[in-house]
Amino acid sequence: MAAGELGITRSAVSHQIKLLEDRLDIQLFRRDARKAELTQLGQTYYPTVRDAFDQIEAQTKALRPSNTDNELTIQVYVTVALKWLIPRLHDFERKYPDVRVRLSTSYFDWDFDERNVDVGLILARNKLPGHYYRPLFKSYLSPICAPSIKLKTMDDIKKHKLIDVYTAEEDWQIWLEAAGVKAVKPANRLSVDSYILAQEAAIEGRGLAMTIGPFASEEIKLGRLQQPFPLRVPHKHNWYFACSSENKNKNKIKRFEDWLVKQVAADPALELLKDDKK
Repeated sequence: MAAGELGITRSAVSHQIKLLEDRLDIQLFRRDARKAELTQLGQTYYPTVRDAFDQIEAQTKALRPSNTDNELTIQVYVTVALKWLIPRLHDFERKYPDVRVRLSTSYFDWDFDERNVDVGLILARNKLPGHYYRPLFKSYLSPICAPSIKLKTMDDIKKHKLIDVYTAEEDWQIWLEAAGVKAVKPANRLSVDSYILAQEAAIEGRGLAMTIGPFASEEIKLGRLQQPFPLRVPHKHNWYFACSSENKNKNKIKRFEDWLVKQVAADPALELLKDDKK
């Protein structure tokens, strides 16, 4: 609800609230695995904040120009945007110069943000009703690290810090269980908010990071990173094109979908995902 009111993603709201709590040194929400509830301080603070944002939203709507049909906003994770999509976008822009592309890069949100974007290239954790999802490619987990880090056996992992994305902490657990590596100290970790930061930290030799696709390929080719083990473990979720069901036949959306599917098929580093009919 808050995300819709503010016009941003749910995860972005959660991240900003956490920053606010840290700055004020108070707790605004009580959180568990399934829900978050306002504390007494949060209930006191909420009405004033809500009124302020209502006024901002009203004035913003009054100033905002109407959307034109030639503008396409794409939701994409920042890592995928930098390491895969942006280098290819010139081809789409060349073929469809009448379409103005806007990228909405996300660090945290895993669901399609239908209120603020037209289409998404997303790791689909939750398939929401009323949306169209087209399977693109499979997601595999594979560790990466700087060439200066020497690993001879799987157990050598225990000697080094693990870099994880704190919104996807299960990545390392999935891979380590498949690799048969046990008793890795939870404290020996560095948590960051995106895969691109994890990758950069790995390049700097801070530890071992995890990839969820071929998004470290260039750095591996350049010798800035290595994949110390050949084991690739299937992730629980895969990559999809997403849009609202009612908009899927719009010209600009259909153009991008068809173009994206061809780009995925032409990349030998990707393993295509068959239609799961879901």
